[in-house]
Amino acid sequence: MFKTLFGKLFTAYMGIILGSFVLLAAILSQAFETYFIKQKEDIMLEQGEKITKQYAKAYYTGIMDLDQLRFEMEVLDKYLDSMIWIVDANGRIYVVSRTENKSWLGQKLTYEQINEVFEGKIVTIKGNFGGYFKDPVLTVGYPIQIDGKAYGALFMHTPIPEIQRTVKELYKITLLCLSLSGLCAFFFIYYLSRRITNPLKEMNEVAKVIAGGDFHKKLDIVGYDEVAELASSFNYMAEELNKLEELRRGFIANISHDLRSPLTSIKGFVQAILDGTIPPEKQSKYLEIVLDETRRLTKMTNDIMDLTKMESGQMELKKDQFEINDVIRIVLDRFEQRILDKKIDLNLILAEERTMVFADREQIQRVIYNLLDNAVKFVPEAGKIWIETTLSYNKVLISIKNNGEGIPQEELLYIWDRFHKGDKSRGKDKTGMGLGLSIVKQILKNHGESIKVENQEDGVAFIFTLELKI
Repeated sequence: MFKTLFGKLFTAYMGIILGSFVLLAAILSQAFETYFIKQKEDIMLEQGEKITKQYAKAYYTGIMDLDQLRFEMEVLDKYLDSMIWIVDANGRIYVVSRTENKSWLGQKLTYEQINEVFEGKIVTIKGNFGGYFKDPVLTVGYPIQIDGKAYGALFMHTPIPEIQRTVKELYKITLLCLSLSGLCAFFFIYYLSRRITNPLKEMNEVAKVIAGGDFHKKLDIVGYDEVAELASSFNYMAEELNKLEELRRGFIANISHDLRSPLTSIKGFVQAILDGTIPPEKQSKYLEIVLDETRRLTKMTNDIMDLTKMESGQMELKKDQFEINDVIRIVLDRFEQRILDKKIDLNLILAEERTMVFADREQIQRVIYNLLDNAVKFVPEAGKIWIETTLSYNKVLISIKNNGEGIPQEELLYIWDRFHKGDKSRGKDKTGMGLGLSIVKQILKNHGESIKVENQEDGVAFIFTLELKI
């Protein structure tokens, strides 16, 4: 039972509740007895005061009706369930409330503690009153004083077992209530423990399914508590794993295609050269193609390795101040022929003639190159590209925008993912591996800078920030 979370929770909760009940019962039993004895004592003191005052009044008026006094004492005896004695100044009993105690009339009390009563003190005694009773009694002794002189004493005896019987009856009722409460607690804790552990058990089952490769399995989310949040996080994890799995499959498909195409070309041209299909005078042309394909393969491999180093923090930044406009112009020079071939209208709008920034020049040049490569790749023939810098506080915003088709909203969340290619048909992007934007994002992240992409009315804009060096 203790091997399961349910067993541990159930046992712990029940242990706490039962322990609390036992402690509560022990405290209540002691408190009840103390309370009832104290209450009895207070009532006896109150009644004792009334009787002594009545006795004193009778003394003053000279009218002492012992039968009336005995009758009142009998009534009070039944009301309090207490034996009442009146003792004269010599310590002799001369009035009792019960007929069975008449044999004690005239007897002189020898109990030493009654002397305190004759001295004017009100005393409370627990015990058998010097052997006068077999069972313990609660005795209240009240002096009868007239003008400060003791003329006798009143003693009221209540059997303590009677008080304890009342306490026991109350204790039984308390135990019955606690037992019923414990039974209710048992069912409630059982239900609560099941409610807590069932979702966890279900998560365990679903985790096994996901570990087997089925990422579409989901948990039902019930309520809004921490367990529901955990189930929601679990479902989110499954969705992310599913995306990673799709990325992995896409990566394998893309890299297979991207590796197979150049390797097929290389193999074909080399085979044709070796078997003489390509004559010697044309071999240099096809060897150039083979060389371009090997360069392309090398670039793919380097991009993968660079991105891996960036993500693991192995590629250190070499930050320094440099002029960003020069870097933009240098990158533009490398795209000159492609821009001319597509008859692109290029607009370069610079905030200042010279704008100094603080960053890794080589890495930022790579960012601009990748973004401009995308812009040239996806801008239509005779389209437009805008490169613009804007100053904002201690930052410069660099925007590279083209008037090509917008990026579908559902693609915007994934364009920064590795190996993600928006152009899955490879109609426009025949050579890319879906790593360019991932590298851009990672470089700017390592710089502590931001980048965003916006679908605007007249095209798509990528905007990133750099720290100004003032």
